[in-house]
Amino acid sequence: MYTTFEEEAKRKLVRGRSLTILEYDKILDRLVSHARTIYGRELCYGLVPTSDLPLVAEWQKETEDAYEYLVKEGTLPLGGVNDIRDAVRFSDTGATLSMKQLLFIAQFLRSVERLSKVSVEWYREDPSGHALFRDIAQLLPLTHLENEISMAITGENEMNDRASNELYNIRRQIRDAQSSIREILERLIRKNPQALQDQLVTMRDGRYCVPVKPEKKGEVPGVVHDTSASGQTLFIEPMAVVELNNKIREWTAAEQEEINRILGILSGKVGISKNEILTDVALIGHIDFMQAKAQFAMELNGSRPTMNDQGRIALKKARHPLIDKEKVVPIDFAVGTDYRTLVITGPNTGGKTVSLKTCGLITLMAMAGLFIPCAEGSEVSTFTKVLADIGDEQSIEQSLSTFSAHMTNLVQILKLTKPTTLVLLDELGSGTDPTEGAALAIAILDECRKKGAVTVATTHYKELKAYAVDQEGVENACCEFDIETLSPTYRLMIGLPGVSNAFVISRKLGLSARIIENAQSILSEESLKVEELLSSAERHNRESEKLQQEIAELRDEVKRQTEDLENQRKRIEKERKRVLAQAREEKQEMLEEVLQKADEILDEIKEIQKMENSHDAERKIRAIRNNLRAGLSDIDAERDDEEEVKEIPGEKPDRIREGGLYYSPVLDVTGIVVKGPDSKNNCILSSGSLKLTVAADSLRYPKKEEISKSAVRSRKEPVRKSSTSHQEKLRLSKKASMMPEIQLLGMTVDEAVHALDSYLDDCVISNIENIRIVHGKGTGALRSAVDQFLKKDRRVRSYRLGTFGEGEDGVTIAELR
Repeated sequence: MYTTFEEEAKRKLVRGRSLTILEYDKILDRLVSHARTIYGRELCYGLVPTSDLPLVAEWQKETEDAYEYLVKEGTLPLGGVNDIRDAVRFSDTGATLSMKQLLFIAQFLRSVERLSKVSVEWYREDPSGHALFRDIAQLLPLTHLENEISMAITGENEMNDRASNELYNIRRQIRDAQSSIREILERLIRKNPQALQDQLVTMRDGRYCVPVKPEKKGEVPGVVHDTSASGQTLFIEPMAVVELNNKIREWTAAEQEEINRILGILSGKVGISKNEILTDVALIGHIDFMQAKAQFAMELNGSRPTMNDQGRIALKKARHPLIDKEKVVPIDFAVGTDYRTLVITGPNTGGKTVSLKTCGLITLMAMAGLFIPCAEGSEVSTFTKVLADIGDEQSIEQSLSTFSAHMTNLVQILKLTKPTTLVLLDELGSGTDPTEGAALAIAILDECRKKGAVTVATTHYKELKAYAVDQEGVENACCEFDIETLSPTYRLMIGLPGVSNAFVISRKLGLSARIIENAQSILSEESLKVEELLSSAERHNRESEKLQQEIAELRDEVKRQTEDLENQRKRIEKERKRVLAQAREEKQEMLEEVLQKADEILDEIKEIQKMENSHDAERKIRAIRNNLRAGLSDIDAERDDEEEVKEIPGEKPDRIREGGLYYSPVLDVTGIVVKGPDSKNNCILSSGSLKLTVAADSLRYPKKEEISKSAVRSRKEPVRKSSTSHQEKLRLSKKASMMPEIQLLGMTVDEAVHALDSYLDDCVISNIENIRIVHGKGTGALRSAVDQFLKKDRRVRSYRLGTFGEGEDGVTIAELR
């Protein structure tokens, strides 16, 4: 038995003192509230964090799978489940279960059957990889046993008449006898009403009797079974029904015997199926447990963290899970990355301890397979131990001060500290002389650092700020304080030490300037400069964050306005098309109406001409009719032109029209498309006397400076030879100087691709169809780059590596379009 405070502290530390300090038990209480079965609640209460990374990953996967189902399908049908484990084990010994116990077992089996029918059709992957569906698939519904119990038992103390033929016959005989007794007694009541206290039939000791006045006892012969409390009534069983009552007694005993026989049979069947039922019990409990974790995750608005075992903790927008999420201020927290020791400073009630507890509790939750109240992308490490010293634990009984209590805990923590432990220390070194306390705090932090532990400590000592600045692997952090409102913001800023702000706060609260100046004079000049620098850094940090927030808001506003403008443009374009379509319809209707009238007139003229037998007139009439018909075709052509997208210089056309003027950036040529696009999406572009094959996707609407006079004229009249003299000279010049081979040896990949691209342009202009690309063998990087480039280039018809005598793998032979 532990008799000293030190031993008690050690016991708590080993058996989960840190879990209690960090309020992990309250997390379990909230988790348990979501469980719907006693089996699930037991698993929730027994959930303990583990340092086994693969096991944690498995637990997290369970929560994720259950969360996915909860979001898509809602809660699982887990109602009507009672604890049947003792009854099932009891039945295996040959004992007979009660009707209530069997009824609970039937209810459980119905729940198993309902759950086993849960649909998994929406899950496209293998259900065995889904933790929830895997457990559901392993359920063993015992439908036949549930049906037998449900048919036999209708209530906690009631068995169905049809449970067996024998039971039905016995109960029928009992009912017949009871009916006969009632008829006999009703006749007796009608015959001797003056002898009865009340004209009714009653039961005494399971036998039918009538209430008789004492003085009339002789008029109703029979057996007296009871007397009223006042003595004014005798309950007599008339001799006429004694035999029938005896029969009912016999049949009732036979009924109970038959009921016990049926219960024994059903209990035996439960015992035979014990293993299957207990397996279902375990699966139901685990399914309920997973659903509880998912519902708790939804309550917290939590997310699955990335897990590691290297000591890295990086929490984004972390919230303490036990503080109202509408009130708690999210923090960004990181330790174990570039530094494994974090020193948090700041004023009292500024949020230091909450930040410390948030880190510890979220780590425990993640190690227990629970989602954490953080933004997506947060990372948590597993630890073999989470050791915490938080709060005032002074003991009057043990005559220990706050400092002594802390030191006792710290001694035990340091003994257990390893590279795989997380150490959380609140107000390190407090409760004693500031100078000595600071020195002890630095020494303790240094010891934890040397042992490789991940350590987070809060303190007021400025010496620890300097220690964090000077020591490698140690970082400062502070809880922000708003000097204007004299209140903490509860935001954690990593990389900056905290400022006491004592003088500023005192001045704002009205302390005399003379007293403040006197206090400042007592401090060293160096201390004042450090405080001023820290205050300035903190102020600039707040201003920077404010600017970043404003920039983010402006960016969002610009994005919103851009989307609004785009939507407005689409609406205007849609309205424009609607108006044009309406105008075309109206125009069509008008022309059809005019045409109809013209047809009528021409028909009349034709009749007249026929009578005059004038063939020339008939031809003229026919010509006029055709001209009128052609007017409608012109309307259709006009509609096609109107539907074309407006030609915006420099933009890619939505559709290539033969006869349209386009610019090829690849060839730096403007010309008219005379044919295409073909099945390979290539066009023939005519520019003067040149006819070039180009990819349709590469064409653009020409800009003003790209439209030559000859190209403009070519849309209206035949092209004159003089207009293409420049292009022809360019082509002839290129062809005279071009070689069907390019050397890429010694170039980088980027240089080779650029050179090859320009070379293909020149080959197309010069009408060179077959080329040889020399890239060498080397590491194969150039060969691979050439292969990828030619594969995507529309100017290339086909290509292959060289054969023996052509350069083999050091050369690529290409055929151009």
